[in-house]
Amino acid sequence: MVTFRTSCRTLPARCTSCAMPAWRVHGRYRRRLAAAPLGMTPIVIEFAVRRFKCANTACPAATFAEQVEGLTSPHARYTPLLRTVFTSIALVLAGRPGDRLAVALGARVAKDALLGLLRALPEPAEGLVRVLGVDDFAIRKGDSFATILVNLEERRPLDVLPGRDAEPLAAWLANHPEVEVICRDRAGAYAEGSRTGAPQAVQVADGWHLWHNLGEAVEKTVGAHHSCIRAAVTAPPVAPEATEKTLVAEVPPEDLMSFVPPDGTLDVLGRPRRLVARTMQRFEDVQRLLAEGKTLAAIRQELRLDHSTVRRSPARAASMRSWPKQ
Repeated sequence: MVTFRTSCRTLPARCTSCAMPAWRVHGRYRRRLAAAPLGMTPIVIEFAVRRFKCANTACPAATFAEQVEGLTSPHARYTPLLRTVFTSIALVLAGRPGDRLAVALGARVAKDALLGLLRALPEPAEGLVRVLGVDDFAIRKGDSFATILVNLEERRPLDVLPGRDAEPLAAWLANHPEVEVICRDRAGAYAEGSRTGAPQAVQVADGWHLWHNLGEAVEKTVGAHHSCIRAAVTAPPVAPEATEKTLVAEVPPEDLMSFVPPDGTLDVLGRPRRLVARTMQRFEDVQRLLAEGKTLAAIRQELRLDHSTVRRSPARAASMRSWPKQ
């Protein structure tokens, strides 16, 4: 860390409250300001501040500390340049990630200080919204929810509505007739609220729900034809001379017959899936405690599991024993 010491000798100084010039120095003290790093080296400016006596008897401030334009501001611990850097980091990364980036750049700052700079920014003016994003989020999981509205063109949150019902959304849309496209999830309340509040807008499903629905449809289709796929793979190969119109790959019969479809307990690398391993370990712990004579309530408390999970474990004993051992 490099420290630069400086002072100001300009007279007169103007009062920060009434702007009256003052020449009388009331006292001095030293002030340390963090500046923007230089070549990854932290910089500190130690400034000898003069405190002046205000000559205006009607001024509420009896004394005031001098401020240097472009270097200091009241109660600030950073120079304006470093404050701008920290504000930019907070806008992009917010708390802990922003703290780590600032340390890597040679400027140490607390995560709470970054959040304070972020809260101090003025709210941007709300303009016209053409493409609106509507989704819900949990304030308390499984208990209370809210609705967030986002300007998708500017990628900026607009408002948070209480609950996830149709009435608050319809009331908000009634005050914004400029909305042309509403990108929402598949909730029926949002569909009703969009129709009521913005009948002129086109409703579309967001990208996540499209991919999610596509994945579910593919999974159901493959699962429904699992026996057909297994039969096609394990069937003996057709001789090339059997037909002239069908092209069949010449695969050795022993390779086809040795094919075993995956049972879903292993990943693509052949390792046990974490969810499967955790479920099996959970099952074994429940069975061990049951064999020791403990009640379901005691097992639930000891393993910190839901009561329904513990209650279902004895009923699944037969099916779980057929799972492959690790």
